[in-house]
Amino acid sequence: MSRRKQSVLDERETQELYQIEHRGLWLMYALLWAVCVAEMLLGMGARALAGELIVLGVSTAAMIAGYVRRGIWDAYSRPSARGNAAYSALCAVAMGALFYVRWRSLTVAALTGLAIFALSLSLLTALMLVMRRVQKKREMELDDEEDAIDRKGADAK
Repeated sequence: MSRRKQSVLDERETQELYQIEHRGLWLMYALLWAVCVAEMLLGMGARALAGELIVLGVSTAAMIAGYVRRGIWDAYSRPSARGNAAYSALCAVAMGALFYVRWRSLTVAALTGLAIFALSLSLLTALMLVMRRVQKKREMELDDEEDAIDRKGADAK
């Protein structure tokens, strides 16, 4: 059996390490998206984009799974229908503009934007419902733990 190595970092250093990793991850993520957009605008086909899109898809799915498992939505907001609509609209406008620049067709851009809006809004809404359920479950578990601790304290007196 392999044992987990003990960290040589104190709590402050660990938090700094997490901040560095956090910034590095999001920089890599943004740059990978930028490369995909640039390749699309340069006219590269789906085969040329496949590797980058697979990496983006897998990393996005892993991050979302981690957030859902821990009941975390975002550092600065709570799940809401308004937020979902705003994020969906942002994605729709960005993809519509990208498709317009790439194919010079307003119809294709509008249809793509509408499809992206509908898809992202439905996925975000489903994710929001799952997150709310996970958060409620965690809150109930914490309440149960607090009640058990309170009962132990009362029994000890």
